[in-house]
Parts: sequence; C-alpha cells; structure tokens
Amino acid sequence: MFASVALLAAIAGWQPPGIRPAATTLSAVLDANAAATGKPDPAFARRRERWTYANGDRRFVVDVAVRDRDVRATVHLGATDYDAGRLGGTRWRGDGNGIVHGLFGDQQGDAVDRLPQSYFSFDRADCTLAGETGGAAPRWVIADQPRGEPAVWLYVDEASGLIVREVSREGSRVSTIDFDRFTRTDGVVRPHHWRVSDGTRADDLDVTVELVEPSAVTANDVGLPARERVFAPPPNAPEVVALPARFNRGRITLEATIGGRKRLLVLDTGTASITLDPSVAGAFNPVLEHATIPAISVGPVVLGNVSVLTIPIFGGRFAGILGYDFFFGHVVHIDYVQQRVEVMSHAAAAPIFADAKTYVAAANVEHGLPLIGVRLGSISSETFAVDTGSPRLHALTAFAQRYPEEIAKRWTRTGRSYTERYLEGAVVIEPHKIASFSIGPYHFDDTPIGVEVPGALADELTSIPFDGIIGTDVLSNFDLYFDYDNGRIGFRR
Repeated sequence: MFASVALLAAIAGWQPPGIRPAATTLSAVLDANAAATGKPDPAFARRRERWTYANGDRRFVVDVAVRDRDVRATVHLGATDYDAGRLGGTRWRGDGNGIVHGLFGDQQGDAVDRLPQSYFSFDRADCTLAGETGGAAPRWVIADQPRGEPAVWLYVDEASGLIVREVSREGSRVSTIDFDRFTRTDGVVRPHHWRVSDGTRADDLDVTVELVEPSAVTANDVGLPARERVFAPPPNAPEVVALPARFNRGRITLEATIGGRKRLLVLDTGTASITLDPSVAGAFNPVLEHATIPAISVGPVVLGNVSVLTIPIFGGRFAGILGYDFFFGHVVHIDYVQQRVEVMSHAAAAPIFADAKTYVAAANVEHGLPLIGVRLGSISSETFAVDTGSPRLHALTAFAQRYPEEIAKRWTRTGRSYTERYLEGAVVIEPHKIASFSIGPYHFDDTPIGVEVPGALADELTSIPFDGIIGTDVLSNFDLYFDYDNGRIGFRR
C-alpha cells in the first residue's frame, strides 16, 4: 500500500478547449448520469474482464480485475506485462520490471496506461462542474480530480446522460477517449468499445471489451505486482561497486552497454522510468512507447529483459535516462566532489546511515521520485523532489499559489523570467533569492531559487503537484546516499 503524502489542492490551469459556463448544477449532471447508467447488480462489484487493445495491425490482451473500488489491469505486450490500476484510492502504474509507483509525481504519461477512469466507479466528492460544450450534441463537462492526481474531464451527453468522452492531461500530453457501443451488463449501461488518441497516431488504441464476468476476486488479484526485478552486480562481487561515471556541470552520465553497444545514460532521480530515445530503442521493436531490452549493464551491474519507456529525449545527445527503477535493490552513492558513483549493498551502507555526520532524510519514493522535507525561511514543505537531473532549486506552482504573500514580501526578485523545460513540458520561472533554505541541519543563506509563474505557458503548463525541485546547484554540496528500499536519503556535507 502507498504511504500517505501531503497531497495538495487542485491546481487551476489548463482545461480542454471549447467549454463554456453551464446553466445547471453538478448534482443535476451526476444524477442524470446515475439514472442513465443504472444500478449494478451486487455481484458486479467483483468481476473479471478481458479486453483487446488494437494498435494498428497488432492485438494485445488486457486482463482486468475489479474488487469494489480497487482495480488492476494487466496489459500483455508479448512476453512483458505492464500493470496499472487503483488501490486504496491511489492510482498506480507498474512497468515490466515490476517496479510500481503512484501518479502523484509521475507527470510523463504512458501510452500503455490508458485506463478510462470513468469506466470504473468514481467519487462524486472529487468532481466539479467545469461547464458544457455547444453544438448540435451538447455535453456537460465534469472535472474529476482526486487529490494529488491529474484531473480527468468527463463529457456527459446531455440527451442520454451517458459519459461519451474522457480527456486527461499529464505534462504536455493530452489523451482523449471516445466511448461507444453502450450495452447493459449486470444492471449497468457501460461502453464496450472506446478509441484512445493522444496526438501521436502510432499510439492510437481501439479497445474492445470481450468479456465481463462476476467472479470471486481476491485482494491479491487487485494488489500490486510482486515480481520486482532490479539491477544487481554478479555473485561474489564487492559490497561497494564503482560505476563508470562522468560529471559535467552537475549532470551525471553513466556508461552503459545496450545491445552490445556503449551508450551514455543520464542518472536522473527525477524521472519515473528507465527511458531510451527512439533512435536507440528502435532496434528493440518498441510498441506503445515501450520496449524490452535483453540486457542493460552499467559497469558490473546488470539487469536482463529491461522494460523501458521510449520517448524522444535530449535531441539524441544521450541514449536515455536511468531513472526510478535503477535505485532499487541497493544504495546508490553519488559523490559530487570526488565525481564518483557507486552501488552499495545495504549492509555496506548501514554504517554511513548510522554515522552522526549523516543527516538521514525520510524520502517518500512511492510516486516515481524522492520527495523530502525542507524549510524555506519560515515555511516548511514535505514535498520537494531531490532531482539529480535538474540544475536549479525551484518552487513550483503548487507552492507559489499557497504562499504568494511570503514570496512577494520576503523573497527578492533578481532578474528576468526564463523558460525551463522538463520531459513533462515547460514552465516559466522568475529568479529570486531567499534568505535561507534548509535540508535538515544544513542551511544555505541568500540562496538563488526560481519561482514558477502559474499558468504562464497555457499550452505547456505541467501543473506538477508537488512543491518544488532541489537541483544540482544545491545537491552538488553533498555526498548523497539514495536508499529507496528503506525510503531514505543520506546527506553528508
């Protein structure tokens, strides 16, 4: 189960175009939808479903288990399984390596995970009425946003009361699901076909529901996958293994062997997946932005049958990113001063974490990146991301919208705005200086910090829900020990 995190209020910003004020209420729209869909038979709350994903000429089987409000869907892409679902109210994703994370920090999107949220039960309390569309077939538009998740816009046909479209946005990617073939099954009217598109034709999906069957679904059937696989050194290797690393202005690249060729991968704690550029992944038959690599080795550390996300990154200057998955199964030590990266066994790292000279920060790593507590002057936050892939310290929209007076009165503006680009999209940043910034006992005075300008880039706004990013301008002052398995990061000045 995912640990609790200080989730933030919904962020005002982007919404689908063409929505105007509605002359009705949210309650009336939800009631119309409930009347149209009907009341399901009691047995329908626990069921198994079988879907088919059609992507061009390719077909993939999807197995779905539903147990009350918990859901797990497994997409079979050849020999690799990808999972996604909802557990205890939290949406999650699991890649082919079996590494799972929630969606609080993951704003990249995923062409495999296109589960329609409205197809399953959703909570009325998470909904607001965004408005309605015009035209010959008007639709009311509901914004469904459980705390800490990207919003999903549900389009309710005003004539039938059925949800006929669902739109979501993660980072700069907009996905649209259009539903049809509505059929009454076990007392409830639901779509048995939908089309998914995100602007990239190669990722379009036609989804057909082949089977819906009430079943004795257990908690394990909807639980998180338990097949986690991690990078590991060979048997009898030393407890501390040095990796071939290069440092350039805070950016760390590791030399990896992929498909028998040497490649450079960026070591990035801010990325939720191991990611390869299509120029590299194209040799491994990618599908729906994913590929399975027979093996990736970084020095003596190896993982076989590696599930990777494949999207364009770095303009091809680097082969890809070693993200979230790489940090499990061991402790990753980054020494910026000596410019070295090591993988340590937990036993070898234990004295470091026990040393009084080490500040051990509790890190919530269950949402795709490590979030820790910091202080900014008199303000505390528990959701700043430790991001070895970002150069600067930034306070993002969620923080800026909560503390505008503090920033205006106590932070000093130092220059012109600039645009910062992440994998998820772009943000506009105003440079400031803050009197003090603290990580545990370590204090930085008169520290440069960028503040995101909320909504400045309407077309690319990432709407990242956590408070900020600690980049390498701060991190390079430390020896860092990343222990994701135990949810902690060791800082040594």
